[in-house]
Amino acid sequence: MRHTKSVRCAMKRVLALALCLCFGVLLLNACGLKEGEKGAVIQLYLADFPQTLDPALLQGNSDTTQLLSLLFEPLTRMDEDGDVEGALADDWYGEYDTVNQEYAIFFELNESQWSNGTGVTADDVVWAWKRILNPDTESPYAPLLYCIKNAKAIKAGIMTSDDLGITAEDDHLLKVVFEDAKDFTEEEQEEYGIQPYVVDEDTFDYACDRFAENVSNIHLSPVSENVVKRYKDYKSEDDRDHIYQWGDYSAASIVTNGLFKVQSFVAGNRLVLERNGYYRYDEDNDVDEYVTPYRLSITYYEGQIKYDPTTGEGGDTQENYQAQKYNDGTIYMLSRFTKDNYGEYSKDMETASTTNGYAYLFNTRTITDANVRRGLAAALDREEIVNSVTGTGEVAATGYVPSGVFDTDSDTDFREVGGNTYAELGNAEELLSGSRGSYKLIYLIPEDFSRYNSTQFSSKRLLEQAVVNYNVYENIANYAVERWGELGISVEAEGLVFSEYEQALKDGDFDIAGYNVIMDSTDALAYLAPYATMYSGRQVAIDLEGAGVTPGYTGLESDEYDALIDKATYTANPEDRAEALHEAERMLDELCPATMLFYYTNSYVASSELSGIGDADYYGCLSLENLKLSDWRTVNSREEAASLALEASFAD
Repeated sequence: MRHTKSVRCAMKRVLALALCLCFGVLLLNACGLKEGEKGAVIQLYLADFPQTLDPALLQGNSDTTQLLSLLFEPLTRMDEDGDVEGALADDWYGEYDTVNQEYAIFFELNESQWSNGTGVTADDVVWAWKRILNPDTESPYAPLLYCIKNAKAIKAGIMTSDDLGITAEDDHLLKVVFEDAKDFTEEEQEEYGIQPYVVDEDTFDYACDRFAENVSNIHLSPVSENVVKRYKDYKSEDDRDHIYQWGDYSAASIVTNGLFKVQSFVAGNRLVLERNGYYRYDEDNDVDEYVTPYRLSITYYEGQIKYDPTTGEGGDTQENYQAQKYNDGTIYMLSRFTKDNYGEYSKDMETASTTNGYAYLFNTRTITDANVRRGLAAALDREEIVNSVTGTGEVAATGYVPSGVFDTDSDTDFREVGGNTYAELGNAEELLSGSRGSYKLIYLIPEDFSRYNSTQFSSKRLLEQAVVNYNVYENIANYAVERWGELGISVEAEGLVFSEYEQALKDGDFDIAGYNVIMDSTDALAYLAPYATMYSGRQVAIDLEGAGVTPGYTGLESDEYDALIDKATYTANPEDRAEALHEAERMLDELCPATMLFYYTNSYVASSELSGIGDADYYGCLSLENLKLSDWRTVNSREEAASLALEASFAD
């Protein structure tokens, strides 16, 4: 079993209800809701404050996936053992269309509603996937859809979204057509870099199974077209406290189809999730059938706002603040740690693997010598990084593709088959021989405090002093700078808030960049494809003679590497596909536009007063819909009083 099992609730709901009926009204009041009650409001620290809750966009934080998994529901899900289960889709099947002569997979959607009460339909999935493939969206998840008819041509700007091989047959039936040879001439395939998705009777079932696994990716969840369009064009850069953009800092702008909705979303202050009363809604539906807690609440540390630069008071770290609240018994789950406090909680900790990691990207346009890039990668001791620098349960990388990603099927692991490819990087000193350049390294500052406390400080220098933040990315950067310095390589590290960091990636304004690889996929293609031309998800640059060119953030352009990614994308034969992907990973190591440092895990500790934490899914996301808190009525009253007192203090 890949994941460590979390605590399960010992008493099932059916038994609880039966006991309530047997023992009458007194017991009913003890285990059920009294008139006017809505249930427990549970305080926890589940994730850093997210840069965005738009599942289709670049994710800056390593733990935002946990939040997205509570808010959105994709077509399928992967259980803890890697088996595909129904989610938004009840059933799916492959079928050859003899009329149109095309291979297709069909998904039957269940009855479900958005958190605003409107129905979730197959059209919502169609629109969401077209949005991901829209060049303007710059979604890193676009290549996950390239096996769909015309998908790559649409992303390259050659065709329009109307040509995409996906249709809503009715409100609850989605048809997805695979790429096929007859759709392009040989000349078009060569010109556009598009090949047919090779399917026949032997490989069609495999293609359908793999696609069903693929769409368990949380980033391929549907989003509400009307809501996204409503907020798309309104963004006031001057109004730092209220940036009304889809997915950013406004509860009203986020409509979800999962078990929870966003009740409150205040930048750097609070994120409150409330059970989605419209989830699986019908006239006979009782929301408690699906979700037990009324709300999950995360209050973020505001010490940086209260920091006094004249006295130096305030400015504690988010992690220290949350750990103290957990120790005081005012929050009931803690899932973010520092190297210093990780050991304190380790004996009570539950841990799940993820399929995400942290990498360094190398700008191939400024560091043009592949041997120099390899030397920089080889100089970093990944075991030392996870043991002495990060120290919170990460796993040292042994190749770019993380452990847990499938090889030919769910019973085989790509990393195990590929082995430790980083053992072959070579000797750093030899690779760097003769090269003593100076480079710029950028890394992310997780909280963008400038959005909401710019009025508190007269200069950026004072703002930086206020943020005494435990930033693991900074710690890794300091380690790397020191290691490279020992080899005579001068590197200057700079932390950037997300908006500046994202722009620097797009502009190529870096030599080396720390980068969270948040793919949440069981397909090695998802990790390797972004380094191939027209697979990065970035906006296309159309020339006058043909297709768009979209190199990734590293600027790598290699016809040989592109050919391997094309082969893997359009080959449904499992052995041929896996062979192409392993060869692509080996070539990635040779060209070295990026190197993975470690793979993330998801760990937490929970109070004895909290029960009902479900098993993590295959991507390491916890099931929290059955959370129960003992004596929650007293806790609710206490929290309400504290909230009113806090509001009164702000008013003063």
